Amino acid sequence: MPPVAATPVATTLAPGVSLLDLRFQGVSGAVAAYLIAHGDARVLVETGPGSTLPALRDAAAAAGHALADVTHVVVTHIHLDHAGAAGAVLREAPRARLYVHPAGAAHLVDPSKLIASASRIYGDRMDALWGAFLPVPADRLSTLADGEAIPLGGGRALTAWHTPGHASHHVALHDGATGDVYTGDVAGVRLSGAPHLRAPTPPPDVDLAAWDASLRRLRALAPARLLLTHFGAAPDPEWHLDELHARLHAFAGWVEGRLDAPDADPASLGPAVADRGAAALARALPGADPAALAALTEAYELANPSYMQAAGMARYLKKRESEKRES
Repeated sequence: MPPVAATPVATTLAPGVSLLDLRFQGVSGAVAAYLIAHGDARVLVETGPGSTLPALRDAAAAAGHALADVTHVVVTHIHLDHAGAAGAVLREAPRARLYVHPAGAAHLVDPSKLIASASRIYGDRMDALWGAFLPVPADRLSTLADGEAIPLGGGRALTAWHTPGHASHHVALHDGATGDVYTGDVAGVRLSGAPHLRAPTPPPDVDLAAWDASLRRLRALAPARLLLTHFGAAPDPEWHLDELHARLHAFAGWVEGRLDAPDADPASLGPAVADRGAAALARALPGADPAALAALTEAYELANPSYMQAAGMARYLKKRESEKRES
């Protein structure tokens, strides 16, 4: 297994399609953006956080493009690791228009509530982790209805599908020309091509029933590949989606079992979740070099923090139980 640091800053996945490694917190292979060049269109899928804007510039340049040439910016949802640099990118790309789920639009135009919420979680680490989150001008923003196509010219389009579960304001993007689906977080976290998936379940709006429906929707697209924000191309979509479904529900059951204990404390689950994930990764990669395995374990934790997994799933399960009692 190669070390995580071996990932190039830009990788060509298909003619005109580049994977950009944003080197989040100096770690390779944790957070990606994608750049599609088609005719006069230059489409950036995901922007990453403000803290990785220099890396985004460098990766785009390595792929042969400049941010100033971007014409379309599409974010799968508004979490900071996916859309935090959106406003900054639009400042550098005067021709670009940004596309987002309708429920996320207001938070990009005025990110104050989003920043305040994140600040309560990350405290004095906010700037180092996420950098600046600049507002998006309202007149340069378009919302994406379910099934709406973003035309790229020459008959090619990206079609947006509402795919809640990880976030209520989530879209996945299907490129009919290549068969690729840009999945954001709804298809989970899978780093370095490892046969190991994790379901990102941060608060506040994890919803297992909605997530199951979104996975069925992704399967129905019969994708050639899944292009993950965390991280890269998954060439085995059928196995990948089945495995994510299994891992998501197994994790829900595991958390539920611990919440049933008389002295249950959701805030204390984070270290146990981290240990569980590390053990599962080691089982998935028997014989892996210990140093490479340790680096990959850290990258998984960076891309999908265990304490956030625990907090979001615990919140969902408590809400579901409360709704059952009230019905």
